[in-house]
Amino acid sequence: MTAYDVAIIGAGPAGTIAARDLARAGARVAIIDGSHPREKCCGGGVTGRALALAGHVRNGAGGCAVRSAVFEATDGSTTDRSAADGRVWTWTAGGNRARVEMPSPDALTIFSRAVFDAALLAQAIAAGAAHVDARARAIEGRAGAWTVRCGAESLRAVRLLGADGPSGIVRKHVFRGFERAQLSIAAGSFVDGAASDELVIGFVDNPRGYLWSFPRTDHLAVGTCAQADESTTAALHAVTDRWLQTYTPAAGKRRRPYAWPIPSLSSRDLDREPPAGSGWLLLGDAAGLVDPITREGIFFAMRSGQLAAAALQDSRGESSYAASVRDVLHAELRRAADLKAAFFRPRSTRLLVHALQHSAAIRAVMIDLIAGRQPYAGLKRRLLGTREIGLMVKLFAARRDRRAAADLA
Repeated sequence: MTAYDVAIIGAGPAGTIAARDLARAGARVAIIDGSHPREKCCGGGVTGRALALAGHVRNGAGGCAVRSAVFEATDGSTTDRSAADGRVWTWTAGGNRARVEMPSPDALTIFSRAVFDAALLAQAIAAGAAHVDARARAIEGRAGAWTVRCGAESLRAVRLLGADGPSGIVRKHVFRGFERAQLSIAAGSFVDGAASDELVIGFVDNPRGYLWSFPRTDHLAVGTCAQADESTTAALHAVTDRWLQTYTPAAGKRRRPYAWPIPSLSSRDLDREPPAGSGWLLLGDAAGLVDPITREGIFFAMRSGQLAAAALQDSRGESSYAASVRDVLHAELRRAADLKAAFFRPRSTRLLVHALQHSAAIRAVMIDLIAGRQPYAGLKRRLLGTREIGLMVKLFAARRDRRAAADLA
C-alpha cells in the first residue's frame, strides 16, 4: 500500500491547484480521479481573477475570450449584436438594451472543461503529484491516517482533501450531504457544431434564475439554473429548450443534454459549514464555495486549493485553512447570499438595465464585477459613489415601487 502525505479526491480546479502547490512545496501527493478526460457539465466561464491562479493555462488551453455578451429577457425580445471586431457586453430586459464596451479580452474566458481541467491536472503532475487514474470508492480514517480504496488498490495518507464536488464521498463521510434547499439545479445541453462569438445571459422569472449560452471552440454550452427547491430538472430543461428553438446558431444542431447540482448556500448555511476537521479539508463545491448569485465556482475552487496548500505548510494545518476560508471566501459569499433575493426580482433587472443604459460609471462597475475585480464587499459604496442615484429613484418612481428601491439602496 503506497503512502502519501496528502490524498486529494477529485481532479477539478480545486484538487489540481492544491496538488500542484503542495507538490511544488515537496509534499508527497496523490490526486485520485478516474474521470479524465471528460467534459464537465458547466458553462466554462473563467474570470480574470481565476485565470490569474491558473499559471500558463490561458496560453495553452484554447480558451475563447468573450467578444460580446447579450443579457436578455427570455420573452423573445431581440438584441443588438456587437461589431465583429468589438468587445461588447449587452444587457437587456423587457426589450430594453444596454451596451457596454469591453476594455480587455480577459474579463471572462470560456473554456471546454475537458481542456481546462486537463491543463490544470498536467500542471499538478509536472510538479510531482501522482495521478491515480481510478475512482475513489471508499475511505476510512483510523490511527491518524486515511485509507482510500480505488478499485482493487488502496493508498494511505496522513491528510485527506475532498475536492470531489457536492455529491462526493468525502463530504458525506466527514460531515453530511447538502440538503435540497442548499442546492441549485443547472439543466441544459451542449449544442455540437454551433458557432457563436457572443455570450448570452437571460433573466428568468419563473423559476427565478437565469439562462446562459457560452460559446466554446466547437459547441455551445447552454443551460438554465435556479434554486433546487423552487424548480425541477425537467422544468429547467424546458426553459432551455424553448430558448434554443429561437436561437439561430443552434438551429438544426445536435444537443447533448446534461444536468448537475450546484451548491447555493445562505448566510446561515455558511456559518454552519466546517471547512476542515481532524485530518481532512473540504475544497471547492464540496465545501459549498460557489457564488449563490452567479453560481460561479471555478475561482472559489481554485482559491480554496491555494489556501489548502498554504495551510498544510503551516503548523496549524486544518485550523489555519478553516480560518482562511471563513475570512477570505465565506465573507464574500455571505454578502452575495444576502443580495440574492433582491437581485433576481424582475424590478431589479429592469433597474440594472436602465442604469447601464445611462451611466458609464455603472457600466464600469459591472464589468469589474463580472471579471471578479470588484468583490461584493464595497460594491454598494462604489455604486453610491457613481452619483447615479437619480437614475434609480427615477426608475422606481415611475414604477411606484419604493420597497424595491429600499432593497437595492
